[in-house]
Amino acid sequence: MYGAVVLAGGRGERFHGQKQFFELDGRPLWKIVRDKALEAVGQNTVTVGVDMQGGETRSESVIIGLHALDSRTQRVILLEAARPLVTKQQILTLLEDPYDSSSFVMPLVNTAIMRDGTYLNRNEMYELLTPQAFDFQKLKKAYDSGNFPDMTDETRVMWEYYGIRPHFIETTENLVKVTYRKDISILKELIKQNYE
Repeated sequence: MYGAVVLAGGRGERFHGQKQFFELDGRPLWKIVRDKALEAVGQNTVTVGVDMQGGETRSESVIIGLHALDSRTQRVILLEAARPLVTKQQILTLLEDPYDSSSFVMPLVNTAIMRDGTYLNRNEMYELLTPQAFDFQKLKKAYDSGNFPDMTDETRVMWEYYGIRPHFIETTENLVKVTYRKDISILKELIKQNYE
């Protein structure tokens, strides 16, 4: 059984407002993502920040969402309202991936440098994106351990708790994240290119 958690909490400080409620073509971002999750997964879908109150951190919101899903769930996908151009096919690709931890990625296009001035080889690096999909019971057990109160990425939870490396799936630019107001114009341009 598949399950989906749509993360639609957060204060949106950099966006200067709760971006999950920003309307794109007449629909709030959270609803755009939730509708695609429902289409791919069905009713075992929860929207944290709408169906129930979100947590103080991303991790708390994920935990709330995991506990709201059917206990018979076998695989769960985590989506963000801030990435509204995700497609049903991308959701299904992750859900059908046979690995315990799966993430979309894109190669880095900018030079990467550590804060101490050490340069990194961008050809050896990926940018991790959401959505991501996981073995439901394993992710829930890892979070229920209490060891991960404030993580920015669940593949790291799976790595630190079990030593499970994520399976990488390269994808396209449609998974751009809305962080700032200017990102809305990027979304609109991508929609013109039939990414939705």
